[in-house]
Order: sequence, then structure tokens, then C-alpha cells
Amino acid sequence: MDHVAVSGMGVVSPVGHDVETFWRGVIGGVCAVAPIPDGEGLSGNRLWAAVPDAFLEHSPLPPTALRNADRFTHYALVAADEAVRQSSAEPLDKLRTAVVLGNTMGGFPFVAAAQTTYLAEGQKSVPPKLMALVIPNMPAARVSLHYHLHGPQLAVSNACASSLDAVGIAARMIEHGEVDLAIAGGTEDLLCDLVYESLARAGALSHNSDPSLASRPFDAERDGFVMGNGAAVLVLERVEHALARGARVLARVRGYGQVADAHHITSPEPSGEWEALAMRRALDDAALAPSEAPAAVFAHGTATVVGDAAELRAINRIYGRAANVPPVTSLKGHMGHSMAASGAMSLIAGIVGMERGLLSQTLGTRHVDPAAEFEVVTQRPRPLIFSSFQVNAFGFGGQNSSLVVTR
Repeated sequence: MDHVAVSGMGVVSPVGHDVETFWRGVIGGVCAVAPIPDGEGLSGNRLWAAVPDAFLEHSPLPPTALRNADRFTHYALVAADEAVRQSSAEPLDKLRTAVVLGNTMGGFPFVAAAQTTYLAEGQKSVPPKLMALVIPNMPAARVSLHYHLHGPQLAVSNACASSLDAVGIAARMIEHGEVDLAIAGGTEDLLCDLVYESLARAGALSHNSDPSLASRPFDAERDGFVMGNGAAVLVLERVEHALARGARVLARVRGYGQVADAHHITSPEPSGEWEALAMRRALDDAALAPSEAPAAVFAHGTATVVGDAAELRAINRIYGRAANVPPVTSLKGHMGHSMAASGAMSLIAGIVGMERGLLSQTLGTRHVDPAAEFEVVTQRPRPLIFSSFQVNAFGFGGQNSSLVVTR
């Protein structure tokens, strides 16, 4: 793959609801992990990382674009608007533009709240548009509606790999000539008591009550992840298409790999064999010269005991014997695990870091797992001039995805 450019990016995250604020928060070491509002009755550490309610305050989107939409769709609309504006791609070709957006469970918090109200107040309390608000294709549908697009419109629900798969699928569509441009990424809002308690009972969440240490990717003492939310969206287009209209090419999507574990519904295959295969397929697809090999890895790195162990082994398999082992980082210490949006958030952090010569740090990590045959960037950002990097995203059900990106 050699002809897919990134020309625009947008993000809504717990550390900032535009790309520049997001980047400053990441590089500045902002930790958005905080106590759950009204969470006194919850079990566990009662922490998560949430997008501030003010994310809509300065959005230029008209009220009509946001009406009759749930929060996870609002995130996608705000991020898509920023990405499209940065790309200067309007007016978008109505038939040659695709929208491919991922999420996991749609507007589940809205459903949970509506069920509680229904049980207390009866049938007249049920929102008549509940289904239209919460089904997983609504972010893609509302983005298409906002821009009056009639091209391919897809919702990807591949757990925590959703946004990376959405970008990979969109890149394939462009590479194969199906469309000229795509709005791709992911959005997530699962922050509700019911999902929190389920994950806590499953043993997936950290027990550490210190917000700065609750999420510790690749730390020898890691004990689980922290829930997060938000959205990350990119504008992709054929390189020739971007150059012909005078657009700035921020990066190129060069390789995409996706395979299944076929091992367990929640736990990764312990050896990391299939995660490594996804990484290898992305590298093979990119077909980079040795001098262009990825100089950094943005790991999935959720800080779970078994999840990080499998990814450690996968990265060791791919890079452990390389002459120059690339440093590895994860964003989960800053903003928890934004699940379906996390892969695209890492992708944006990598593209901005590549432009500015900085590799973001892995916040919260103090003592790197000795099983790692690579350096995990901790404590502070690493000055690094790099022109290529790899991004991983792995999810429940054995979803393993990886992208290779170059300047």
C-alpha cells in the first residue's frame, strides 16, 4: 500500500477535545484518570477517564447536526468536523467519499439509563427514538447525513480494534479505487455504572486507587486497565487526489494487517503468536526498505496482566532481534482505555509526534516488565526524529490489528 494519504485529523479525548490540545495534554503528561462522579456505591477503585462535558462548547457544528444524537455520535461528529476542516476537502464528492467509523456497543449508557427510568416511571418515559439514537451505525450515518454523502457508509464493531480496522478498511477502499476519500476512525462512550461493574467483576480493571498509577502499561506491577472514552477520526485520500487539490499530506498509511486469535472471548492467546502475525502482515503490506523500518511502536498496551504479556511477546517476536529495536509507548496511562477509539488516537499521536520529533511517554509506568526486549518510553517524552511507526490495537474476541504509517 503506497497511495493513501492522511490529510486531516480530529479528536475528542479525556485530555483534550481537539488535536492540538490533545497533543499538549499527552506531551505535558496530563493524567485524566479521576474518581467516578457519584461513584461511592461502586466496587473497585471507582476511577475512569472521561471526556469533559465542555467538549461541545466551541464546536462550530450547527445545532441541527447534533440534534437527536447520543453522546458517542456527538464525539464522532466533532472529531470528523475537525478532520474535514483540517483537510480543506470540502465540498466533498458525494459519491466518491466513504465514511467508515467503529465503536463497540453503540449508545449503551443511554440504554441503561432509559431502562432504569422505564422501570421507575413506565412506558411513557421510553424515548421514541431510542433505537435510532443508540445503534452502532449512527456515528457513520450522522456524519454522512451532515455532509450529504452517498458513498459507502460502514460501521465497524471489532471491539478495541474497531477504529484501527476502520482506517485499514478505508485505506483498502482507496487503494482499490472504490473511493477517492474517506472519513475513518472510531468513537466510544461506555462510561456507565453497569459496564464498570461488569469489568470490575471480571477482574479486568485496575484495583489501584491512585489515579496516577491505576493505568500502568507494561509495568511489572500492572493490575488492570481504566475505562476511557472519546473519538478519533482521520481524513484519508489517494495521494494523487490530495496533491492535485493542493492538500498537505500529513502521513501515509502504508500497511495494514488483521488476524484472529480464535483462542478465547476475552483473553489473548498467551504466546502473542497471532498479534505478532497481524504486525508482520502490516509490515509485509507496507514493503518498506530496511532504512524505512518503523522507528517507534504505539502499542495497544492496556495495562492488563495477560494482555500486556501477550503483546510483549508479540513485539519481542517482531523486533527483539532487530539491529535497532524501536522504542515503544502507550497512551493508556494518560486517558485510560478508550476502547474502539484507542487505535485511532494512537495513530494521531504518532502522526503529530512524527511531525514534531517527539515520541510520547507511557504515563504511570515506573518499572518496565523485564520480559520486554525493547525500551518502553517512560517519565517524559523522547525527542526522536522518525519517519515511520507502527500502531497496534487488539480486542475482545481475538481481534488483532496493526497499521504501519510513514511520513
